[in-house]
Amino acid sequence: MNPTKHLLLKTLMLNALLCPLCLSPSFAADTPDNTPPDGFVALFNGKDLTGWKGLVEDPEKRAEMSKEELAEAQKKADERMRAHWKVEDGALVFDGKGDSLCTAKDYGDFELWVDWKILPEGDSGIYLRGAPQVQI
Repeated sequence: MNPTKHLLLKTLMLNALLCPLCLSPSFAADTPDNTPPDGFVALFNGKDLTGWKGLVEDPEKRAEMSKEELAEAQKKADERMRAHWKVEDGALVFDGKGDSLCTAKDYGDFELWVDWKILPEGDSGIYLRGAPQVQI
């Protein structure tokens, strides 16, 4: 099986299994704010944008950049990120006018546990390593 299709299939299966748990009010009520399940690491501290950075282009374009070009592009991406992302009431909030953000740390193989809320008419998703996008 093609690696991209395999990743997409695993991602869709993971979301199908986790979404009912994430959306369950009784489960959410039993979990303290920003405390991940055993074996998981919180990517967000619930207070500020520590651990996050602006997204620089797509993976192929980033790979073609020199260290200097990437550093300059990252500086600009971080400025755009800070202008459009903030923390409100312990949640990451995006005004919809800038670019995506990504974790400052690169991760290898992982399972992603997500607690998600979206407003009516919202459009949001998660990019795993830049592609494919998983719409929620």
